[in-house]
Amino acid sequence: MTTLVKPKKSLQRVTLEMSLKPFKSMAPEAIEAVCTEAIRQWLPLIGMADSCSILLWVADGSEILVWDGDLQREIEWGRYIGFANEEYFGHIKDDKDPRIAAPYMSEPARITYGDLQVIIATFKRIAAERYGIRMEVGATFDAGPEFAYSDFKYKLHPEINRAEVGGQFISLKADYTVVCSWSKLKEDKVAYAAYPDGISQNTAFGEFLGRQCASFLPTLGFDYIWFSNGFALSYFPWTYLGANYDGTQMAMAEYEELSSKMLSFWEIFKQECPNYRTEIRGTNYGTGMDLAKDCIPLLDLYERKYVEFPPPNSPWGALNYDFGLELTGYMSRIAVLPAETYLFRFYANDPWFWQNPWWDLYDREPHDIYCPLTVARVNKEGELESPGVVEILTIDSEKGELDADIPLEVIPHIKKAFKDAPDQPGILTWLYPFRELHEAMAESGEHSSDVFFHDWFVRNGINQGLPLNTVLSTDDFFAMNDDALYKLQDTILFTSAFWIKGEKAERIIEYVRRGGKIIFYGRVDDPELYKLLNLKSEPELEGAFSVNLSLSEDTIKNEEHPRGEGTLRLQHYPHISGGGLSEVVDDLADRATQIHASVNQSGLERAFTITRALPEWDGGKVGWVRGSLPFQAAGVSHLPIRQEKEFLDSSLFVRYVLQQFGYSLYQVKEEAASESALMFITRNDNAFIFTGCKQDTSVALQLQFPDGAPLIIGQSVMIGEGTAAAYTLDRTFHDECRVFVNQKQKSRITCREKAPDPTPHKRNRTLRNFSVNNLIEADLTIYPPIAQLQAGDVEVKNGEHNLELSNKVVGNCIRLTQISGTLDISW
Repeated sequence: MTTLVKPKKSLQRVTLEMSLKPFKSMAPEAIEAVCTEAIRQWLPLIGMADSCSILLWVADGSEILVWDGDLQREIEWGRYIGFANEEYFGHIKDDKDPRIAAPYMSEPARITYGDLQVIIATFKRIAAERYGIRMEVGATFDAGPEFAYSDFKYKLHPEINRAEVGGQFISLKADYTVVCSWSKLKEDKVAYAAYPDGISQNTAFGEFLGRQCASFLPTLGFDYIWFSNGFALSYFPWTYLGANYDGTQMAMAEYEELSSKMLSFWEIFKQECPNYRTEIRGTNYGTGMDLAKDCIPLLDLYERKYVEFPPPNSPWGALNYDFGLELTGYMSRIAVLPAETYLFRFYANDPWFWQNPWWDLYDREPHDIYCPLTVARVNKEGELESPGVVEILTIDSEKGELDADIPLEVIPHIKKAFKDAPDQPGILTWLYPFRELHEAMAESGEHSSDVFFHDWFVRNGINQGLPLNTVLSTDDFFAMNDDALYKLQDTILFTSAFWIKGEKAERIIEYVRRGGKIIFYGRVDDPELYKLLNLKSEPELEGAFSVNLSLSEDTIKNEEHPRGEGTLRLQHYPHISGGGLSEVVDDLADRATQIHASVNQSGLERAFTITRALPEWDGGKVGWVRGSLPFQAAGVSHLPIRQEKEFLDSSLFVRYVLQQFGYSLYQVKEEAASESALMFITRNDNAFIFTGCKQDTSVALQLQFPDGAPLIIGQSVMIGEGTAAAYTLDRTFHDECRVFVNQKQKSRITCREKAPDPTPHKRNRTLRNFSVNNLIEADLTIYPPIAQLQAGDVEVKNGEHNLELSNKVVGNCIRLTQISGTLDISW
């Protein structure tokens, strides 16, 4: 037996997802060989965790629906490449369409329920006996038609693919339908394990699935079940539209009725199958998005303990590069936890279709590892929490290959991302009103517009380069004591304004007056918040506006028609953007208020972006961006359709207004069509970690922080007064910064790692050592590790002279002035 070395674990669990395709023979020795190889390849990742699980993609869950207790019965399993049940897909045009499912090999194995039982038992035995690993195996259920052929879903019981609300069946005429969790089954006389005499008329689908699982899971040896692709949440998992929004109208459904229907499935399913954990993939969208489109009450799902983990980050970003949507959804769902931790999922292979993301979509670039793993949630103690579970979707390809090169390449990036995990908030923290969004939807359908806008505006901002990767729930924020609130001193809270009312408004205002920094977005609805921002309300306006913006913008090198004043245009649709534009500055003579953007329509002006700070706020400051979604009305589509390019995306203004808080984060593009670079800034052991990715590798970054221009280790940058420091980073970047520089005279400054040579004071220690070259009368701020800083282990040498640092330490950094030449920094 080979036993894994058991260091202190950073993870609770590693989950390896796989199909049955690698099992090309049901001979016991062949099954054992596959199980052994699957575990062996991923041992370095498994070794990071307390336990491991295998999530088996057998078919589409129909193997549970038709289970009759006979272990000798052959399974219809997912042995195809392409779309099964092709006649139910609108995009499959004829029976010669090459996308129709075809067997992945000439003679796939014939697999019985008994064979599946053996596979599960073999995984557990090999994990325990050979590697000393505690292993679980999970079953899967998917609501859609694409993974395997299903007579149960589409021939015997097609009624489960229809959603009824308010006494009527609802449909968006999407490409295909999926199982509706609250549907009712018609009568049949087929014998099932839990229904040996058949199904009675109007049996709830949740009851049927629950009873079947209660028989199927223990008999086969499964430990839990995974609901895939939005099942048990949304009937419309693949579109941003839903029962409450059809692209033109909002608030089409009653929240109480629709949310109760979803919860009715969970209540009865858990009654029928109480002893097995249920994990969920969730939809491709965020909490507010799902509330607005489908009235999905995630809060109830958490509080009733129906699930142990929030849905993980969606794998959809790999398919459409919408990583803003991926991270917005991720943060929104982990703001509150149903239990102790949450999941991170990485889309390495695809066992059903032609793409294997690591090779085919990511080009072996690790951005979908590093970017989601910059995300962390802040708890009520002010401490940061990273995910405790890593899932790999999947470890096998559509051809049943277990390619050892993928774990060899992927695992080091995952390990490094966890090694560099955030330990304090980033420069911007999303204060997420998880509870308040649910309360708003329950209160009135009129809030659908605010809730829809809440998440989509942030998705747009992240796609435009907004460095947002820390989330804090309002529940935890309002539970914080002074010590916990102090840990937020170096971050700017970012939150919508519509939910802030009454006592909560007073708490928020008190936070600002005691030195806190907040940027609000969206419409304002509280009189005290109006006063804080020096705003008041006028009649709402909608439609087309000209925009006057005084903030610096991104640089477009080859802009055909440079914009003059007043040429920016905005198209505002109130039904998706929290109502019309109504805010104006109340006291124009107030010197504490700065207006950075306003909009004008036929001589009527509305405020759009402001900042305000009073001396008595002890450093506190507020910003506000009204915001608007640049979406146009459209038919059924996966994602919103962008307005004509003449209309701007106002989510950019959030990144621009950060300059008023000391952070200039601009991008230099060759042309206006260049996609913005994604950038996230995390803190780890007092360092600043810059992480991101660029669809357009020609895009450069211009960065300035309150302490100066960042010096990224291993990079060179031109720094000087009047020159914004420009950085040309890799397509995927994950870089460390511990030094910031301000200097008047321009020079090319390089920060380089050096060999850890001994010094007179630390001859026998292993050191970190790097140098900063070509300084000209520069002021520097250095952020060493806190332990070394407090222990006095940091040494700084300017040329041949060691600098006395005892009077240079300020809080968690070292501040030096008028430094020229080379600086060597070690600890």
